[in-house]
Amino acid sequence: MIELSDEEYIRVLPLLKNQAYEPVFAYSVIDHNQSGKVFVDHRENPATSLIVNSYGQYLLAGNGSDEHFMNDIVEYLLNEQNHSTYYDLYVTTPELLSLISERLAGRTVLLHRSSFTFDPSRFQNLKTTLKALPEHYVMKSMDDTLFNKYRNEMDSSYDSLWNSSQHFIERGFGYCIMMNDHFASVCNSFFVGGGYADIDIVTVDEYQKQGLATLTGAAFIEHCLKHDVVPNYNCDAGNQRSIQLATKLGFVRNYDFPMLWWHQDKIIISNYLEKFNYSNQ
Repeated sequence: MIELSDEEYIRVLPLLKNQAYEPVFAYSVIDHNQSGKVFVDHRENPATSLIVNSYGQYLLAGNGSDEHFMNDIVEYLLNEQNHSTYYDLYVTTPELLSLISERLAGRTVLLHRSSFTFDPSRFQNLKTTLKALPEHYVMKSMDDTLFNKYRNEMDSSYDSLWNSSQHFIERGFGYCIMMNDHFASVCNSFFVGGGYADIDIVTVDEYQKQGLATLTGAAFIEHCLKHDVVPNYNCDAGNQRSIQLATKLGFVRNYDFPMLWWHQDKIIISNYLEKFNYSNQ
């Protein structure tokens, strides 16, 4: 495979046009906001590309006509040393999905994601009904201290998303609701690129059902609108709670699309499939 240099990443942008969902994780690599690699079949005028975000989100884009390149991609995907513990493989066309699925048969599972379009008017309607932050809770913007606290106490995977707290502050953003110096609800930018910011909302179990996720999500969206960034939302098609939250925040569910998932821990795969009702399909 040919690996492009940082300066050459923009050559694959034409392959990402007219998608039914926004692959923000791929844009984040192309825009040099988050780390990754870009592989192509031809350096000057690529027809197919594999965009690898270091977090484990991969995009296969193009026509897949180069048999040699497709074989190289399969070899790359089958080599577990190229991944941390998992990868999510997104594709840009049904034809590409068919091509790669055949080659990865038995090695990955098929999942479905729901994509959403942000509707500013719905969000404005939400703002008129938002409840005040409950007493004793405090809303804060994520600074470097809070970011380090978050990745140390709640989500160590953020080390793969952002190289440092300073990197997050420079290229990302987030909001959190605190209770006595403890996180209650957090909404961070997962990926940032192409003019979009992916939303990642987490509410600690003991603080759920108080509307906190809606409040942190609304603060995040307000930040996006103020800085000319489009908020972006997607989740597993079986995650009804997440779909309901997206709808409440002003997003319109518009498309469910397939993707392939590999994880080295088969128990995690089994639990995930059961949690989101794939076993009943």
